[in-house]
Amino acid sequence: MSDRATRRGQSTVIGVVLILGLVVVGTTGVLLLGSEAIQGVRDEAGASQAEVAMSTVDSQVSEVALGYANTRQVELGGQRQATLDESAGRITISRAGANATGPPLVNTTMGAIEYRAGGSTVAYQGGGVWRTSGAGQARMISPPEFHYRWGTGASGEPTLTFPLVVLRGPATSSDQLRFVDGPTNAAFPNASAGMQNPLDAGTVEVSIQSEYYRAWAEYFETRTDADTVRTDDANQTVEIVLSVPTRGREVQESIASEAPTVTVQNGATVDSYNSSEGTYPATKGENGSVYVGENLTNSGGGRIEGDMRVDGDFGGGGGIEVTGQLVVDGDADLSGGGITVNDRVIADGDLVLGGGGALNGPATVSGDVIEGAGGITVDDDVTAGGDYRSEPGGSVNGDVHLGGNFYPADGQNIRGDLTVAGTFENGPDVYPNIHPSATIQENGPEPDLSDVSAASDLRPPNLRPIDTTVQTRVSTTAASNDNDGSDVSKIEGGSCPCTLTNGSYSLDSFEPEGDVTLDTTGGPIYLAINGDVLTDSENIEVIGPNEVHVYATGDYTISGGSRWDSVDDRGDQIWLYGTSDSAVTIANGARFYGVVYAPGNEDIRVESGARVYGGLVGGVSAVESGSRVSYDTVLADQTPELTGGGGAPVTYLHVSVNEIRVEEA
Repeated sequence: MSDRATRRGQSTVIGVVLILGLVVVGTTGVLLLGSEAIQGVRDEAGASQAEVAMSTVDSQVSEVALGYANTRQVELGGQRQATLDESAGRITISRAGANATGPPLVNTTMGAIEYRAGGSTVAYQGGGVWRTSGAGQARMISPPEFHYRWGTGASGEPTLTFPLVVLRGPATSSDQLRFVDGPTNAAFPNASAGMQNPLDAGTVEVSIQSEYYRAWAEYFETRTDADTVRTDDANQTVEIVLSVPTRGREVQESIASEAPTVTVQNGATVDSYNSSEGTYPATKGENGSVYVGENLTNSGGGRIEGDMRVDGDFGGGGGIEVTGQLVVDGDADLSGGGITVNDRVIADGDLVLGGGGALNGPATVSGDVIEGAGGITVDDDVTAGGDYRSEPGGSVNGDVHLGGNFYPADGQNIRGDLTVAGTFENGPDVYPNIHPSATIQENGPEPDLSDVSAASDLRPPNLRPIDTTVQTRVSTTAASNDNDGSDVSKIEGGSCPCTLTNGSYSLDSFEPEGDVTLDTTGGPIYLAINGDVLTDSENIEVIGPNEVHVYATGDYTISGGSRWDSVDDRGDQIWLYGTSDSAVTIANGARFYGVVYAPGNEDIRVESGARVYGGLVGGVSAVESGSRVSYDTVLADQTPELTGGGGAPVTYLHVSVNEIRVEEA
C-alpha cells in the first residue's frame, strides 16, 4: 500500500474519532446544562408551591387566631415537609418616656413554620408569610396583622393595631399540620394594669429579631411612613419607633390659662373675629372667651367681649366688664368693685355681690347670695340653693327663688317677687322698701338648679407642659434638617432679608435683624430653635396656604412694632410653642397673627398697645392698657402639632398575643 493510501486511512479514523468525541462532549454538556436548568425549574416550582402552601397556612392560622374557629388543619402536599421552630424570631414591644413604666408589653419568641425548597425558604411567622433566597435576600409574600391607620375613620387619631400570632408546639416536620387555639393575652390596653388609651406621652417601640428582618423593615417603612425604622444587620434586627403626641387641647378661647392672676387692664380688650369670613374689622364679634384652670383673681379695668370660665373660685375687681357669661366652678366674688357681667352668672358655690357693681343678667348658684358693702343693684332674676343675705343700699329688681331664707336689709328696695323654700327673715329694726307689686312666698318649692351643671361640669384646660415635645423636636431637627442651601445662617447671623421655603430647619437662635419671608407654597415650615426668638421692628411674613410651626427652648420677644403676618389675617397659620420656662412678651405696638402655645408657662404678657389675632394658651399674666387679644374662631376645632419629630405618631394602641398550638395531623 502506498504512503498516500496509508495517510488517507489514518485521516478517516482520526475524523471519526473527532466526531465521536465532539458528540460525546456535546451530549455531556447538554445533559449537564439541561439538568441544571431542570433543577432550577424544579426549585422555583417547589418555592412557588411553598408560597401557596404557606399562604394556606396563613389563612387557616388567622381564622383560629382571630376567633373564627377553634382548630384548623392543612395538607401541604408535594414531596417536602414543613417544619415548626417555635424559637425562631423574637419580638419586643415596649413604651418609653413619660408615664411609661414597667417591663415591655410584649417580649416573646414568635416561632415559624418553614418550608424549604432548593435554595429558598418560605415561612409563616408573626402573622405574615416571608421568603428568602439562597443569597439571603428576604421579601414579604403576605403581610402580618400589623395595622397602622392615621387620618381615617371618625376620629382620625393615629392608631396601631397588632394582634400578634405566636406558634407553639414540639419540633414538628410534616406535610399535614393542625392548628389549635391557645391562650390570648391582651397586652394593651389592660385596665387591670392601669394601661389605657389614649396614650398621653412617650414612644412605642417595636423590635423584631428574625431571619426575615429586612422584609419586616420594608413593610414597616411602607405601612407607617415612619422616619425611624432602623435595621441591625449583625443581629438581624429591625426596630420601629412611633411617637405619642402630647395631647394638646383645641384652642377654644382667646386666653386659656392657669395663672392665678390675670390682669386685663383699663382700655385692654379681649374679643373675637372670624378669618374665614373676612378681616378683623369686618368680622369683629363677642366670642373672646377666657378660661382659667384654677382659682382666679382678676383685676384691671378691661373688657372681655365673651364668656369667662373659671375652674375654681373667682375674685375680681378694678372695673372689669364681661359681656358674656361668668361660669365658675366655685365661689363667684364680684365684690371687688366695678365688676359688670352683662349675661348670666353661674356658680357651683356662693355669689358675693357688692362694690357698687351691677348684676345685669340672671344668676344661678348652688350656694348663698351674699351682698357686701357699697350697694349692689340686681336687675335680673336670681336662683340660689341657699340663703340671700342683704346689705343696706341695694336694690333687688328681679325675681328671687331660694332654697333657704331671705334676709332683707334696712332700706333695701325690693321690686321683684320672692319665692323661698324657707322664710322671709325680717328682723327687728329692719324696714325694707317692698314695692306694692312684689310678692313674697314662704315655704315655697325648691328652686331649679339644673343650670349649675354648666359650672360643676367644667373641666380645666389641658395645660400639661410640652417641654419634652419641644426639646425632642429641637434635638431631632438638629440631627436631620433642610439647612443646607437655605438662609438659616443669615438668620442666625442677623443679616436678613431672608426667605425660607417648606421644610424643617434647626437654629441656635432666631434674631434676623431684617425681614423674613416664610414661603409655605410647597408645604409647612418647621423651625426648631435651641434658644431665643427675638424680633424688634422686623416683619415676619407668611405666604402660601400651609402652616408655620416654631418650637423654641428659650424666650419669645416680639416688640418694637414688629409684625408676624399671616395670609388673610389667619389666626391659625403661625404656631409658637414654648416650654414651662419660656417667657413670652408681645409688646410696644407689635402685631402677631397666630397662636402662642406654652402650657405650663406662667409669664405670657401682651403689653403697650400690642395686638394678638389668634389665641393664647399658657400662663397669661397680663393684657395691658391699649392692648387687644382677638380670638380667631376658626381655631375652635384645631389642635397644636405636638409630635416630637421622632417618628410616625400613635395615640391609640391595641396589642394582643394570640398563641396557636401546632400539631402533626
